[in-house]
Amino acid sequence: MGEERASLTKFNEGHCHKWALLLKARKRKIDKASKATASGDHKTAKRLAYEVFHGSTGRNSDPGMEGSLLYHMAMVTKMASEYRLVLEELRVDVPSVERPLWRFYSDFVSDAKELLHDSIPITMNAGGAIKRQNLSVDEKILRFQKLTEETKKVEDMLDRKDPGARDRLQSLFREWAEHVVEMRLRQEYETIKGFLIMERLADDIGLEELRETMSRLGKRFGDETVDSAFNVTLKVGMPKEKLQKLMLCDHFIEHKMDMKNLGGFMRFLNCPIHGSHSYMEAELGTKSETSQLFCTYFCKSHAQSMFEKVIPFPVGVSQPLRMATNGKCEFRIRLAPTSTAPSAEKYVPLVVSWNVTLRCNLKCSHCYINAGEKEFRDELSTDAAKMLIHQIVEVSRPLLILSGGEPLLREDIFEIIRYGADRGLKIGMGSNGMLIDDDVARKLKDSGMSTVAISLDSSIPERHDEFRGVKGCWEHAVNAIYALKRNGIHVQVNATVTRQNYNEVDDIMSLAENLGVENFHLFFLVPTGRGTNVEDITPRMYEEMITSTLAQTTKYKMNIKPSCAPQFMRVAEEQGVDMSRWVRGCMAGLYYCRIYPSGEVTPCPYMPVSLGNIRDRSFRDIWFNSEVFKALRDFDQLKGKCGICEFHDICGGCRARAYGVSTDFMDFCGALHNPTETRGNYMAEDPWCIYQPKARSFERSNIKK
Repeated sequence: MGEERASLTKFNEGHCHKWALLLKARKRKIDKASKATASGDHKTAKRLAYEVFHGSTGRNSDPGMEGSLLYHMAMVTKMASEYRLVLEELRVDVPSVERPLWRFYSDFVSDAKELLHDSIPITMNAGGAIKRQNLSVDEKILRFQKLTEETKKVEDMLDRKDPGARDRLQSLFREWAEHVVEMRLRQEYETIKGFLIMERLADDIGLEELRETMSRLGKRFGDETVDSAFNVTLKVGMPKEKLQKLMLCDHFIEHKMDMKNLGGFMRFLNCPIHGSHSYMEAELGTKSETSQLFCTYFCKSHAQSMFEKVIPFPVGVSQPLRMATNGKCEFRIRLAPTSTAPSAEKYVPLVVSWNVTLRCNLKCSHCYINAGEKEFRDELSTDAAKMLIHQIVEVSRPLLILSGGEPLLREDIFEIIRYGADRGLKIGMGSNGMLIDDDVARKLKDSGMSTVAISLDSSIPERHDEFRGVKGCWEHAVNAIYALKRNGIHVQVNATVTRQNYNEVDDIMSLAENLGVENFHLFFLVPTGRGTNVEDITPRMYEEMITSTLAQTTKYKMNIKPSCAPQFMRVAEEQGVDMSRWVRGCMAGLYYCRIYPSGEVTPCPYMPVSLGNIRDRSFRDIWFNSEVFKALRDFDQLKGKCGICEFHDICGGCRARAYGVSTDFMDFCGALHNPTETRGNYMAEDPWCIYQPKARSFERSNIKK
């Protein structure tokens, strides 16, 4: 971490100056790229230029100039927010810290000039980086977009083998470097200022009151700072799953996430904030209590909020090691944690889909539950709904998706949302958007709603309206997306693939991108309910659609995922697409289940086999003791191709499709079946999978002899 050269800088180089070391390494690469261009080796020049500006992976992973600028922009806001929120909460004026602030900040600028003098000379004086007010979100986006546009022009020059690309590479690098240096210096200015203000407050009001204040503000601080960072990074096209990489601009990190064991850790081996605090404490002769407050309350809250945004499932975060007290910082991550001691169970619900009602204001031809206008008399009451939530949190804290029908037709829906959110559940909703305006969106946000998925099955309004059975519903869906985004709710677009829109999927994704949504899920039909009367795409079309959809992940900034198509995990591995955020292709009975409006539990919405009713048996009893669930968790019971496939552990084939195609008991009404009535085989091979398995002697498999 550069400890052997710490004497060159006043601030500890290993803790505080990784950003400068990265810039020096990139400058060496850009020099090689310029030489390669001059010698006519444009292939090498393009590769090196891409790594410098866009980043690289592997052992020496680098977020690139794009990543550094985005990260330091976000950190400027984060560090300024620390003392701003505390001062607002205490209702006190900013104490005067100008003299020590300028002293320490000048030391940091001196460090930067010393480290970069032989590669990226810093021409601005100490005040040059901080003379303007902090950039607004729009200003950050505009600055980033201008630089990326210039980068694209240089990349085009390399493609054309333009000899002018050699000099333009150098000038473009200097442009990026100037902005990165400015943001890093502004970040440090805010870091130093925040620490000095907190030291003054600790003297003025006492350390204990400061501790209580920061404790109260922790969650708000985490949510505000992470939301601000996401607001910029997502708008400029940085996918959510790549945001973790940005932290490498300032940190040396060890990270492991084992999705199958529902946990992992992220360990920080250095910290620029701690490095700054330590230097100032040593110079001022103060104790480390103030620095420990930052670690304990603000850094942990920021990490918690970040993991909640990046990981698609509810997540619990603990901090067994803190930089200020242990010399390293470690965050332990647990998926869907219960309120009690961590469970030793291998399979717990990460997602529960709950059809809260059968009532619907649309007439979709493919509805798997045969929803309609009539009210379902046996629907769980408000009290029963709360009982269900109570039973679920005894097992895990999953993502609870409220679906229907149309869930907003329930009069108590906001009460249900609030009840679940207050008990630590991450709440999502699937809606057709017909009832969502700004007023409803505000109520959803205030109730604790995290994400709403809106169905859009065509980029052409008339086609969507025809598929959904009501004229004007496309326009309602689009307006709902805008209303949700205006009110701070994350939006996902769901589209169902049919023969009618098969050649239109790319246009639908483009529409979703232009609407500014975060996630796009492409659903595939399963023969259930009214879907039994819809002509499905062929198995060959199914495979081609999965392949082409995953190939689009680099084209769009949205997170793209096929649903009801577990083969996407195999195809993703074959294509090198990172799907490490997901546990398995088919999660039915392993990490996922469905609750019917009457309280019946089924493995998934498309496999209508009732395993018990929560009015009669507890959710815990059903989840852990159902024979159907036990069978689904035993991969050696898989039949046919799925049973011998080397991808059976990450894919598993669609159990609902296997059941639906192998039974004559599926019907138009979408009714539930009891396990003793089933004539289909939910462990049969997936009839829509065309992949031919290789011998399962791969290291990834443990075939039962």
